[in-house]
Amino acid sequence: MAINTTHKPQDSPELPNPDRRSYKVVFQPSGRSGQVEEGVTLLEAARHLGAGIESICGGQETCAKCQVIIEDGTFPKENIKSSTSNVTRAGDHECALAQRRNLPEGVRLACAARVRGNLLVSVPEIAQAQKQVVRKAATERILTVDPIIRLYFIKLAPPQLGDRSDEERVLASLKERFGLEDLVFEYDALLALPAALKTGQGKITLTVWNSAAILRVQPNFHDRPLGLAVDIGTTTLAAYLCDLRTGALLATTSSMNPQVTYGDDIMSRISYAVETPGGREQLHRSVIHGITDLGIQAAKEAGATAEDIVDCVLVGNSVMHHLALNIDPASLGHLPFIPAAGSPLDLRAADLGLGFNPAARVHFLPLEAGYVGADNVAVILAEEPHLQDEIMLIVDVGTNGEILLGSRQRLLCTSSPTGPAFEGAQITHGMRAAPGAIERVRVDPHTLAVRFKVIGSDDWSDSLPPEKVGARGICGSGILEAVSELFTAGVIMPTGRYNPDCTSPNLVRSANGQLAYVLAPAEQTITSQAILLTQSDIRAVQLAKGALFTGAQFLMKELGVEKVDRMVLTGAFGSLLDRQRAMTIGMIPDCDLDKVLAVGNAAGDGARIALLNKAKRIEAAQVAVWTEHLITPLEGEFQQRFVAALSIPHATERFLHIEALHNGSPPS
Repeated sequence: MAINTTHKPQDSPELPNPDRRSYKVVFQPSGRSGQVEEGVTLLEAARHLGAGIESICGGQETCAKCQVIIEDGTFPKENIKSSTSNVTRAGDHECALAQRRNLPEGVRLACAARVRGNLLVSVPEIAQAQKQVVRKAATERILTVDPIIRLYFIKLAPPQLGDRSDEERVLASLKERFGLEDLVFEYDALLALPAALKTGQGKITLTVWNSAAILRVQPNFHDRPLGLAVDIGTTTLAAYLCDLRTGALLATTSSMNPQVTYGDDIMSRISYAVETPGGREQLHRSVIHGITDLGIQAAKEAGATAEDIVDCVLVGNSVMHHLALNIDPASLGHLPFIPAAGSPLDLRAADLGLGFNPAARVHFLPLEAGYVGADNVAVILAEEPHLQDEIMLIVDVGTNGEILLGSRQRLLCTSSPTGPAFEGAQITHGMRAAPGAIERVRVDPHTLAVRFKVIGSDDWSDSLPPEKVGARGICGSGILEAVSELFTAGVIMPTGRYNPDCTSPNLVRSANGQLAYVLAPAEQTITSQAILLTQSDIRAVQLAKGALFTGAQFLMKELGVEKVDRMVLTGAFGSLLDRQRAMTIGMIPDCDLDKVLAVGNAAGDGARIALLNKAKRIEAAQVAVWTEHLITPLEGEFQQRFVAALSIPHATERFLHIEALHNGSPPS
């Protein structure tokens, strides 16, 4: 998993002007325009101007998603003369990639083409960044509310000659009435004290953190302190605004993680932070702004302001943790993958740049290891495997899958680099879970006809006129279901190869000669190009599911168990998985399907638990140390197991519960 810091795919000719002039760039159809410096890539220019261009690899010239067309001619409406000669020529690397991906003639990659003059740039539909549909709703859970933030209302008599200071009178009242000692005023609270006493005629409400610090002083009586729990996912941010007194969930907000612009996976983020001047600070600022925006939005929905947010709990994987804290993540990009910091942290919101109450506190749950982060600790808080007698397997399906196995006796964890296939990357027509993405697939086992659902529509494709289907690509859940359905129908063999005896007209050869199956014909797509599942796409799914299964199998062998009692699928993608089809292709171990549960965003629920109960923060710190982190080996028996897991469903393991579904008998 070490990152290559030497590859810089900049084989375009050198720029002619060392003085770096400024040129006008206009993007269509987004309508964004402005001045950018000579020499920046069109992808960098788009980021600067706020024009959305898809870039899964973050500008490393590998995904070929950032396709643009340079317009040639004079355009009075935009008041610009554009020419294809006003960008650097395509280098060997870009040309080879364009040929491999069969890009139309005249299409350039925005991450490779550099500005050397005024430009009008068209962004095809397939390359337009879309707002992802984020599904990270909170789960209904029974929570014990005992927050670290408390409100105290006191009334001071008018000061008399010879009285002590207002500060001392407040502290004395808190000690007398509530038994609070050794309290100190935060500077902002101390500044607000005189005006609050005057406005409230001696009646004030104090916001106290951990019975130690007075964060805020408000005139009169108040009874609704607000806290925000945030799950910083690699792809999405999810925030939960809570009433710290009652525990009530007041608002849920979510968005794309703005860091996606700089790379879809954690390794490309590390690369950007390490190799780009100012890159780490840029990634830090973008996620902090994203969290602030969610807090503002959530507070508005609750009839409050961001100033009312006085406590915050953050969770995320190790790289998201480091970037949110503006810590150099370089050590996570190479062996032995040691984080720079991993203990639980208590900070001021203002120190991170969060736009909440300046004195608000921020708690970051601890990391477990280099690639098992605070989000996994939050999952433990939510699902409580360490308090169960049953053997539980918890799988967070993502680019870097995190796996937990165990019970109150022993709890193991590991990370499994599944790759970005289930996020839509490295898939020919892959995309994120945005409107128009195929998310459900069914294949008739007799006719081999395909029908599907796209995000944004409740109807199956076969019930709509072709022009109303509007497919743009295929997202993770759709990719998994397509492979499972085609395997069940006999179109895909256990090796992952297409069956040469298949006579379906949907089995075609793609432009580069690969066998591929037509999931959506051209007339059902927005791009007027058929959406295919190619042989290489199936291979990417095999590698991802093989890594996940082998990681779980590795933990099961270490724990000495051959089966699990209960299985939990979590995460934004895990909660969308069809458990039967995931087991059909061998992504997860065999188990009674009734014991396989998708729980939604358990990491966000764990963050909410820690927000509302201070004892759970202590428990999180303890369980992070108690949980045993195992590093999956890369050779020997593990490699043999991984190769066996590439078969569908597996070369040697039987999936009795799936077999039972097909023959109608209970598993033996």
